[in-house]
Amino acid sequence: MTVADISCPSCGAVGEVRKVGIGQYRCGDCGDEFSAETVLG
Repeated sequence: MTVADISCPSCGAVGEVRKVGIGQYRCGDCGDEFSAETVLG
């Protein structure tokens, strides 16, 4: 599943991220994986 409009905490890109697990996402630009808690603070 692809989700848009999420800012990557590593590279700062705002665009498509891919959901890779429950609460886990991967940036389409840099490939970094991060959790929903990281983005939501």
